[in-house]
Amino acid sequence: MLAFALPLILSGILQQLYNTADTLIVGAMGGKEALAAVGATGSTSNLLVTIFLSIFVGTDILVARAKGTGDDVSLKKIVSTTYVTALAFGVILTIAGELLARPMMLLTECPPNIIDDATLYLQIYFLSMPGSMFANFSSSVIRSSGDSRSPFIYLSISGLCNVTGNVVLVLTVNNPVIAVAISTTVSIYVSALLFFIHMVRDKSATGLSPFNFSFNVPIFMKTARFGIPSAIASTTYALTNLIIQPVVNSYGDIAISGTAASVAIEGYVFIIAQAFGTTVSTFMGQNIGASKRDRVKRVLVSGYIANSLIAIVFSVIILSIGKTLIGLFIPGETEAIEFGYLRLTMIIGAGVLNAILNINRGALQAYGYTFLQMISNLIGISLFSIVWVLVIYPLDPTPFNFLISYPISWLVSALPMLIVVILLTKRYLNGKEFKL
Repeated sequence: MLAFALPLILSGILQQLYNTADTLIVGAMGGKEALAAVGATGSTSNLLVTIFLSIFVGTDILVARAKGTGDDVSLKKIVSTTYVTALAFGVILTIAGELLARPMMLLTECPPNIIDDATLYLQIYFLSMPGSMFANFSSSVIRSSGDSRSPFIYLSISGLCNVTGNVVLVLTVNNPVIAVAISTTVSIYVSALLFFIHMVRDKSATGLSPFNFSFNVPIFMKTARFGIPSAIASTTYALTNLIIQPVVNSYGDIAISGTAASVAIEGYVFIIAQAFGTTVSTFMGQNIGASKRDRVKRVLVSGYIANSLIAIVFSVIILSIGKTLIGLFIPGETEAIEFGYLRLTMIIGAGVLNAILNINRGALQAYGYTFLQMISNLIGISLFSIVWVLVIYPLDPTPFNFLISYPISWLVSALPMLIVVILLTKRYLNGKEFKL
């Protein structure tokens, strides 16, 4: 599990480092307004992208099961069908992003002084969606088949291209926001090209035949059956962030830039938690396909223990130097640093809850119960957060009272799902078959 998770973690950390480099360059060259313009697009872009990317959860589940049972015929159908779907989703996202960029910025009450740059960033970024969808699809298939090393290599190369492009373009383009958007878009297509070459050269059942592919309706429907609940779960979380974004925006560019800096740091802990969640999903899925029941339990227990311990260690380290780290993004901006550190304390301090949430997610995906993950997100996180912002926050409209809703919502979601996963595991060990 560690050998499989490590490339995932390194891939995520490298990607986050590249994103951090983007943020540092924008903040250093353009100041807090430029940083706020990029940061203000996060919830908007995540909402649209998450809707489509989450469908690939169904691919993860089907590939892992088919790999475990050795069903090469189904593997080829899954790969070909998802290939067509990914490209179609990419085109749809590009069109939607171009049309909805400014309306969505207005919806989040983006401050007037940064809305033009924020809109332009989104419009350039969404040009990358066909490449992004294909790269994510390819990574999902390769990873679910048991290879986490290749995606790490390809993402590392594209990330280096992104950082290099940032430096070159920022020095040659007057607007640092445009420079970063262009560099990000180009690097995504570099990643897509590398994944395409890998998939075409792969002669196994997961290989891709770009000039001889087909769209299998039953496979797509099965993928959608598992992917749509996950998409709803992820989308409602992103939509919730979009709905509550005006609270952050109401504090001005101080809060937006502080939040952007904090998010860049938080990502490192989330990456590890997500990597172990993906590892648990892949290992459990393949072992369920191979009917190795005892291994399923060992994978699950190991995932909970390892993810929680690592979350605690990283939380202590990051919080001890949090203000210094945030200061690297927005040097000298005392108020923004204070806001960013308050958010960092709330989010990172609850790292164990996030770790448990991700293992819950991985286990539910392996069992094929993605609708339970959807219910957990809808009620435990999204509904709770919205009610908090509408009812509790107005009673004491302070940054603390707003940000405390994040860890509380995670607690409300994580514990009931932990009980559900334990019960499902007991049923599986007692002979229950979780057929897809």
